[in-house]
Amino acid sequence: MLKDQFDDVVLLERQARESFLKKHGFTFPIVFSPAAIKILEKVGAWEAIRAERSEFFGVVLHKKLVGKEFEFKSYEEGVYSHWRNHIVACLYQRLIEEDIEIHFEANMVDIDFQGNLCREAKLGELPFDLLLGADGINSQTRRLMAQAHPDFAEEDFTLTLLDNWYAYRLPAQGALREKFGGGDRFYASNVFVDNLLEYPAEKFRVVTTSMKQPAEEISILIKHGADLDLQRVKELNKVFFGAFVDSQETLQEAWEQGYAGKFEQVQAPTFRLHNVLLVGDAAHGFESTGDLINLGLASIESFFEIFNRHASLAEALKEYDETVGDCLRYYAGFSLRRSQEKIGFEVASIEFASRLGLANRHPTFFGIYVEDFEIRKYMRAYKRDVRTGRLLLIGLPTVLLSLAGWLWLQ
Repeated sequence: MLKDQFDDVVLLERQARESFLKKHGFTFPIVFSPAAIKILEKVGAWEAIRAERSEFFGVVLHKKLVGKEFEFKSYEEGVYSHWRNHIVACLYQRLIEEDIEIHFEANMVDIDFQGNLCREAKLGELPFDLLLGADGINSQTRRLMAQAHPDFAEEDFTLTLLDNWYAYRLPAQGALREKFGGGDRFYASNVFVDNLLEYPAEKFRVVTTSMKQPAEEISILIKHGADLDLQRVKELNKVFFGAFVDSQETLQEAWEQGYAGKFEQVQAPTFRLHNVLLVGDAAHGFESTGDLINLGLASIESFFEIFNRHASLAEALKEYDETVGDCLRYYAGFSLRRSQEKIGFEVASIEFASRLGLANRHPTFFGIYVEDFEIRKYMRAYKRDVRTGRLLLIGLPTVLLSLAGWLWLQ
């Protein structure tokens, strides 16, 4: 998107080329919002990405109440999921077609923020007009910015460990397909929000996503407490999925192809220092339920729009950080509460207000999938809906009690 505004665009990729373009083993399913799709269309990548996709009608939430499991469904037609590795391959092809220079296994050693100069271990000194730090949750750019920023202490830029995760995928067959794939139509993401009934003290939560491309599979993401080692997680996984697979060998083989990671929350009091800007996970990474990649893409669209309105790059960066940046930091607060499972009242109150036509759908129920999504407008509405929901669920009972009291006195 920014290519035509600069003489040169250079991409420094921390991974090796082989792992960056890896097509086998586990990869995450991603659902794109209409706003994200428009951006992918703009950069000419969407047609190749949409060539491999799976129908994704919505989310089935599994919740135990008084010893019985209940299902709560949120539908959204015309939505599809895509494998992450296929998306990366398509975007990489666009880089090649546009002759954008890319260096793999890059190691950013230092950034001179005032002199607009960065130093990479092999390439040496690289001058820049604009440096976008899109280098993930463990961002080198953010670490260097934290060390150099004159207005914020280094400890103001932090990572908070939320939970650990393990991810893998299983072939969709028999009972597994029926339970987690949605039956004949084969669609749905299932979210199990409680620990195993047999082991209530050990945090073990499951998210499954049905994928058709290139073959019918069930993508599995397990969120577990940091106090559980992988051997114990594997044992709990066998308890959960053992009854749905053809054989324990199938489960074992699939498990061995998976990999582990951590959910962490980024705290960044600002996204910019001089001509360096943090974007994506580096700026506002959090535990995602599909919103993180979409907000990341939408934020780039917002930056592009702001950038093209200003004669000065410094003015554009300042406006972006003070508007879109503040919106993303506000949303990160919600995502932290969500990861800590403290959004029950918020979701219930906003959904209640939505049913009355007084609020939008809550972000967890496809709130960011509206056609005209724009970060600043959306966040203003979300802040308003939080207040509206609270007033309804707290204020309405108060009014009814007051009315009942008045009637009793009469």
